[in-house]
Amino acid sequence: MRITLIMIAVAVFGAVHELSDRSSTSTAPASARPGFALQGRPIETPATEVCLGDVAPDVSYQGVDARWRRLHELVAESPVLLVFGANDAALRSIEREREALMDLGILPVAVVGSRLGVTRALAARLELRYTVLADPQGVIAAQFNAVDPASDRAIPTWFVLDPKRRVRGLGRTGLPQHGYQELAASALGLPSKSATVPTAK
Repeated sequence: MRITLIMIAVAVFGAVHELSDRSSTSTAPASARPGFALQGRPIETPATEVCLGDVAPDVSYQGVDARWRRLHELVAESPVLLVFGANDAALRSIEREREALMDLGILPVAVVGSRLGVTRALAARLELRYTVLADPQGVIAAQFNAVDPASDRAIPTWFVLDPKRRVRGLGRTGLPQHGYQELAASALGLPSKSATVPTAK
């Protein structure tokens, strides 16, 4: 009788232990697992460090029409200045340089850590006329290693991508107050609009 009770106790303990193991693995956040998808979002590949000369990850993003697209569609026509972690002042600064960037054929794109509706409202409030992408879960920022692990927020970072998604320039030490056009032009080997043209003698 005593042996039977011990065996029952062991069986119950084992069942409880197995259930707790299952619940701990199933409740892990989706973003902690490689190859994850959130809210119908296409599956992303695990993040790797993005360095100068690398091909940038073909991340998915939600357009203003709420349809999911890939980064290669955004950069297909022109190089892109991709900015993470911009505050209102930085977003306005990019807007002031938008025309100069577009004149060089460079598309400015900012990624902000808010839902689509909030992102639309932000762009309207600041009167931004360039592409602003919503990244509420920080998935895009994580793919570019632009997330601070301590705060889980996007680090102010910029990238210049050519139409083949190759990283031609990047900065991980913050966003400048101005000079985005010069940064992007230099990274792509283009003459800057502000560069002086020598006069003929």
